[in-house]
Amino acid sequence: MALSGAMILLFIIGHALGNLLIFSGQNSLNTYAYWLQNSPMLWVFRITMLIFLLLHSVLAIRLYLQNRSARPVQYAINQDIQLTFSAKTMIFSGVIILAFIVFHIAHLTLGWVSTTSLDIQAGHSMIDVYSNVVRGFQQPAITVFYVCSVLVIGLHLHHSIKSLFQTLGFHHQNFHQLIDYLAPAMIIILSLAFMSIPLAALFGFLPLPVTVLQ
Repeated sequence: MALSGAMILLFIIGHALGNLLIFSGQNSLNTYAYWLQNSPMLWVFRITMLIFLLLHSVLAIRLYLQNRSARPVQYAINQDIQLTFSAKTMIFSGVIILAFIVFHIAHLTLGWVSTTSLDIQAGHSMIDVYSNVVRGFQQPAITVFYVCSVLVIGLHLHHSIKSLFQTLGFHHQNFHQLIDYLAPAMIIILSLAFMSIPLAALFGFLPLPVTVLQ
């Protein structure tokens, strides 16, 4: 479970860095998206991440059921891990996150937002990811849903990061203190990174290109 969690965390960090290119303008994000979509490793990466996600989900459900059957000891990974609110709600936040992932893929990857293509040279075209994202988040209800989902992801990660380091063997008290500072810092940075995009689009800080407006 530590391995699958670590891989998912690395994906989240990489996904955030890629998404932030939207603040560099339409060309930067579209060029990155075009390179990503045409990478021969794209589907290998997607399938690998799907396997890790399914593995993580199955192990989490199994752990939850084991802990319920082992009451009054409700959390059996490590007694050094503080049973915080995020720890108590891991299974529930995980279910919400899975639902959000399905919606997110349907919303922006599968094209609930109408796609706009840019001609870049004869015989080739580039999907205008920038405009699709901006238009998708100009709907207040969707933006609120995304922001709330990011907060749930942050809550889930708060416990996940601490558990990950514990599982990897960082049991010394000095490491505990470092993790207590590192985990919240990582969560705040990642949450702000993801929330900044829908909020910026909603409040007009990411304008649509003139050609799209026409």
